[in-house]
Amino acid sequence: MSPSTSNIAPFDAVLFDLDGVVIDTTELHYRVWEDFARERGYTPTREELLATNGRRAGETLRAWFGAALSDEEVEALTYDREMAFHRLLEHEPVSAVPGVGAYLRSLGQAGVPWALGTSALADNAELALERVGLQHLFPVRVTSTDVTRGKPHPEVYLKAASALGVAPGGCVVFEDAVAGLRAARAAGAACVAVATSFPRDILVREQPDFLVKDFRDLPAPLRPGSAGAFRELMAPHP
Repeated sequence: MSPSTSNIAPFDAVLFDLDGVVIDTTELHYRVWEDFARERGYTPTREELLATNGRRAGETLRAWFGAALSDEEVEALTYDREMAFHRLLEHEPVSAVPGVGAYLRSLGQAGVPWALGTSALADNAELALERVGLQHLFPVRVTSTDVTRGKPHPEVYLKAASALGVAPGGCVVFEDAVAGLRAARAAGAACVAVATSFPRDILVREQPDFLVKDFRDLPAPLRPGSAGAFRELMAPHP
């Protein structure tokens, strides 16, 4: 992102979720959650695993093991779960979501700022980006460590927009999860559903502004330098 390059895109900034948007780790997360739960006597359904997408770990833990868990218990369980994921992430094969690197470079060439807004812990976000060679392209990051309320609350995206010095209403958010799409909408941003984690019919119900498979064939309004009527999407949604 060169400070000398003027923004020629029809939007002010782009905000990215991490898992399922930048890096394809969805099935890895499911595997960790399933093993973690079974070791503690709980067998999650596929629907429950799907619902972990975009949620902070503590929310899933209370949903599965009881709302009466103390903050200390949730903190300890969250640490164990995140360390289990970290260990797998260190050596399991992972890849970037197709086209994301090229899209980031196109944003940089157009002078469009971007930031990461993720429910992951800061250490896991750093490792995930390192594994796909994109850590240097995300200097601005807001992780679960930086917020008190998880998605679908908009805090993560409000803080990411603020870190870039832009209004949330001028941002477009790429998300793969229902909770994340709701967070983006609540922040006042336009939202793009990336169909890497949830079935398309579930994503459609959230009425995203765009629904894409990945970054390889984005519609014209999402490409910097195009003449798409993107500003119409920035109007407040009912």
